[in-house]
Amino acid sequence: MKASVILPTKDRGVLIEKTINSLLSLDFPIADFEILLIDNLSSPDNQLHLQSLQAKYPEQIRYIRENKLGLNNARNCGIANAQGEILVFLDDDALVPSYWLTNILKYFAQDAQVYALGSKVIAQFTSPAPDWIDQRLGLYISNFDRGEQPEKLFYNEYPRGANMAFRREAFSKFGLFRDCFDRKGKSLMSYGDIEMCYRLDHGGYTVLYVPDAEVLHLIRGDRLNEAWFQKRFYWQGRSEGLFELLHYGRRYVLKKFPEHWRKSWEGDPYDQLLHRGFVAATILNFLRLSFK
Repeated sequence: MKASVILPTKDRGVLIEKTINSLLSLDFPIADFEILLIDNLSSPDNQLHLQSLQAKYPEQIRYIRENKLGLNNARNCGIANAQGEILVFLDDDALVPSYWLTNILKYFAQDAQVYALGSKVIAQFTSPAPDWIDQRLGLYISNFDRGEQPEKLFYNEYPRGANMAFRREAFSKFGLFRDCFDRKGKSLMSYGDIEMCYRLDHGGYTVLYVPDAEVLHLIRGDRLNEAWFQKRFYWQGRSEGLFELLHYGRRYVLKKFPEHWRKSWEGDPYDQLLHRGFVAATILNFLRLSFK
C-alpha cells in the first residue's frame, strides 16, 4: 500500500464526516491508500459513530481505538497500525482537495532524502472571525503558507501537524512522537510536529515544504476569543521550554532563563504569557518532573 492517512480524533461528532468525505473524494486509487480513524477516548456515542463510518466504507476506513489519552499517542497508534509506505497526518477538522495525496507522494518519489514534508494550512472560519485576529495570531491557529515554491525547511519553520507526511522509515530510525508534547485533555501543549521534524533534520534528512498539497483548516468559534489565545500563548511557551531543555540541555536553558523572566513582566500581554510559559516549563522540569 502506498499511503496511510492517519486521522486522530476525539469527540468530533458528525462534523468529522466533512473531513472523511473530502478524503473519499481523492483522485487516487482506492487500493493504494487507507484511512485510519484513530479514536482517542471519544464518548460512547462518538465511538459508535466512528465505527459506523468503518462499516459504511470497509474497504477504505479502518477504525482503531487508542486508550492512552493524547494526540501523539493517537498518532503513534496510527503508525503502529498503518500499512502504507508514506504516513500522512491530518487533523479531524481539515478538508483536502482531490489532488492532495497525489501531490504529497509525488515529492517523496522525486527525492529519497525527503523524510518529511508539509504544505499550506489555510484557515477557514466556521463563524465570523473578530477583526482583531491578525496575521500573528493566525500562526497560533496553524496558518502555514510559505509561498508557491518548494523549499527545504529548518527549525522552527517545520510543517504543521494539521497537514504533514513522513516516510515510514523515519519512525524506525528516529523514534515515535513524544507524548510529552501536543494536546492531552485540557492542555494546549504543542510542538510535537516540530520536535519530530527536528530529529529528522538533525539526523541528516530533508524536511520539505510543498505548495500544492494544501488543506483547509476549519476553525471553531470557541477558539475565536482572547481567553483561548491567552492560553495558547502560555502553552506555546511551555512547549518551547520543554523542547529546548530536551534538545539543548539545562545549561543552555539556564542561560536564557533571566531574559524570559524579565520578558514575562514586560511588553505585549501575549508575549508575557509566552515567556511565563517558558519560565514555568524551566522550573517544573528542573524540579525533575518526568517527561518522555
